[in-house]
Amino acid sequence: MKLTKKDKAFLGRQYAEALFWHRIESPAELPALKCRKDWQAADTYEKKQVMAEIATFARDELLKAGHNRETVLELVNKYIRHR
Repeated sequence: MKLTKKDKAFLGRQYAEALFWHRIESPAELPALKCRKDWQAADTYEKKQVMAEIATFARDELLKAGHNRETVLELVNKYIRHR
């Protein structure tokens, strides 16, 4: 699955907004992601990798906007792959 940096940033902002408004919990629930054919065809590892990248963008956006660090990390850390 190929997403450009612009795609990831866009989906990250959408995910950050959805988290802020308590609309969705997982990046996999984003309508803009679910409708992509490459997402539907991707294997589990690829999906987890994309979700981690989207969650990372969302985390950075929410922290930049001044949201509580602990709350933000609690919401997104389950999707970010730590090395």
